[in-house]
Amino acid sequence: MKDPYEVLGVPKAASEADIKKAFRALAKKHHPDKHAGDAAAQKRFQEISGAYDILGDKEKRAQFDAGAIGADGNPRGFDPRAGGFRQGPAPASRSRPGSPRRRRPRPSRRLPPRTLRSSS
Repeated sequence: MKDPYEVLGVPKAASEADIKKAFRALAKKHHPDKHAGDAAAQKRFQEISGAYDILGDKEKRAQFDAGAIGADGNPRGFDPRAGGFRQGPAPASRSRPGSPRRRRPRPSRRLPPRTLRSSS
C-alpha cells in the first residue's frame, strides 16, 4: 500500500481537520456508488479509506509516524505470507561463516570386555 499521506494528498504536518477534509473530498469523488462496476474506482476508494483509517486515528497516526506500523496498518517486520517473524532463510549450520564445521567426538559405545567365569 502507498504512503497514507500521499494517498490523501496531505503533508505530514497536516492537521486532523485537513486530513478529514481531504478524505471526504476524495471519498465523495471515488465512491463506488458513483462509479458502479468500475473496479479501479473501487480499489482507489479502498486505498483512501485505508489511509484515513490510519491518519484519522491519533494513536495509529503516531505509530505510523514513529515507524511502528506500516501503511497497511500492520506492525512492521511482520509478513504473514513470509512465515511469521522469521527474517530471511534459516542458517545452514551453527558454526561461524567461513569456518570449517567441527564435530565433537562421539563417546565410545564399546562395552568393557566380558570376563569368563569358570564353571567349577
